[in-house]
Amino acid sequence: MDKIDFEKYADNIPKLEIREGEISIQDIDTDDVWKIVTENLRMVLDRVEYDSWFAGTYLEKVQNGVATISCSNEFKREAILRDYNKFLQSCLTKATGQNLQIEMIVKASEAKEPRERYKFVTNTGNPIMDLFTKMEGDKKKYEDAVKRARLNPRYTFKNFVIGSNNRLAEAVAQSVVSDLDNDSIAKSYNPVFYYGSTGVGKTHLMQAIGNEVLRKNPDRNIAYVSIEQFLNEMIEAIRTRKNEDFRSKYREVDLLIIDDIQFVEAYPKTQEELFHTFNTLYQANKQIILASDRPPRDIKNITDRLRTRFEGGMVCDIQAPEYETRLAILKQIMLEKGVTVPDLFLELIAKNIESSVRELEGALNKVITLTKLGEVPSYEEVARILQVDIESKRRRVTPERLLEVVSSVFDISIRFLRSSRKTDSIATARQVAMYLLRTELEISLKNVAKIVGRKDHTTVMFACEAIPKKIKLDPGLAEKVERCKRDLFY
Repeated sequence: MDKIDFEKYADNIPKLEIREGEISIQDIDTDDVWKIVTENLRMVLDRVEYDSWFAGTYLEKVQNGVATISCSNEFKREAILRDYNKFLQSCLTKATGQNLQIEMIVKASEAKEPRERYKFVTNTGNPIMDLFTKMEGDKKKYEDAVKRARLNPRYTFKNFVIGSNNRLAEAVAQSVVSDLDNDSIAKSYNPVFYYGSTGVGKTHLMQAIGNEVLRKNPDRNIAYVSIEQFLNEMIEAIRTRKNEDFRSKYREVDLLIIDDIQFVEAYPKTQEELFHTFNTLYQANKQIILASDRPPRDIKNITDRLRTRFEGGMVCDIQAPEYETRLAILKQIMLEKGVTVPDLFLELIAKNIESSVRELEGALNKVITLTKLGEVPSYEEVARILQVDIESKRRRVTPERLLEVVSSVFDISIRFLRSSRKTDSIATARQVAMYLLRTELEISLKNVAKIVGRKDHTTVMFACEAIPKKIKLDPGLAEKVERCKRDLFY
């Protein structure tokens, strides 16, 4: 067993306040002395070592210059006297003001009742350790609060990507968090009603509000529930005759978040319960947040009194993310997962999956799985896995669109592509345009010639033969041709 250098810890051992002539050895409280000793042992030893040798040890008495310490077995007694005797003496001397010798005895652990008094206490006298312990306690308190509220800790403002589609909704969410810091002021927006199609981030944003409120104050009472869960709990409360418990659960919260509220249209009894819950919370200046796949006016078969309450606060529309936001979302997901995916594949996903963040993440997971297999898939393979309908897109691409893409990639005006100029850069770009019109859009030789302003279709035939050869010899040209295909079809 490795020996610990206990000498360097001896000067930091706390002492009992003993003024000469006032406290005798008989007046020493063995419980307090042993608590000081064990706390210092915990600071020096790791948990496994401390539990192995000092769990179940106690200071039985201090008499005639001898401190009698009990332990549970002979093996432990010998180990303590052999390896820790000197440090224990130093601890006892600083704690009692007396130079004591140590006597170890074997005694059954249940023989002494006040064992709980010797458990480690948080206040160690060490500011760094106390701060660390407090941080750990706050983290545990927050995690427990999140579980009680049924929130997903993954949904936070930090990983919520803001774009033009959701900027207003996010600003309203931040305002809600600020208002909840002060119960005495009226809520700026109450209720908040988010609506948008599936997968645009409503649930993420609502739960981010709950998580942020609990991060600031884990004592807040928050409930997140889908309307289906609300209905099921109400039915169970009626069955078990615990209606009051059910009502108390949802009418005594600081923040009530209800998802998929549109389904309430099918349950008249639930509408009534929801109406009374709404009124109770609103009158008590408590915050309500609702989410639906459509605005309140489009939810059928709900009472006017409930509809007007839904519309009485802030109604926010969350649209599907635009391309730049979709790309940012993919990069955020990739960062959270700690993986790397080529930007080309991220762009492919962002261009082809336009409506749902969930679909974006699902597509990214497919690509991540491919890369984890040790392969670098081609563009075509990824497109096939993502079920991108390339043939359908190919049919929709017009010759004019193809010329625009070639013009952009080669940085040459469409006017020059159709001109008679024969400089190398223009001639190469023109040949690429003819090659793609013929091979990708399958346009006849004669029509390709007309599109690029050529009189003879033999020029097109020459381009279709020349470009594949040039691609093999010129990686830069090959990359530009691939870029043209990506912009057109992926």
